Amino acid sequence: MKSFLSATLTSAIAMWLLAGLWHGVIQPQFYEVAAKTEHEGTGIIALAYLILGLLMAYLYPRFTYSGGFVKKGLIFGGLIGVLWVFPHGLAMAGAHGEPLVYVFKNSLWHLVEQAFGGLVIAWIYKKFETK
Repeated sequence: MKSFLSATLTSAIAMWLLAGLWHGVIQPQFYEVAAKTEHEGTGIIALAYLILGLLMAYLYPRFTYSGGFVKKGLIFGGLIGVLWVFPHGLAMAGAHGEPLVYVFKNSLWHLVEQAFGGLVIAWIYKKFETK
């Protein structure tokens, strides 16, 4: 239980901070122009990442993939990133006319962001496993 809670909180915070850096500092103009959005509602975004971290921490031990924990964590997280964002992005492109370049760039970013979250989760589970 301690490893699950640690993995949930640490991955959620790591992904949320990384998302803030990407969306708010590195690429804010892209999101404002391409999707005509501004990222507001920090509390709701933090809640979303807490839920994402919880789901990822729950699913990770059930994910079977050969290789070390680094490889497993990156692949798991990347897969979650694609599943979490890409289908929804395509639906929003169809429903609201968001540009496909936005959908693909945002989905690629989330593949990276959640791969990092998966790596954090894998590292925490590995750390608790060796204690």
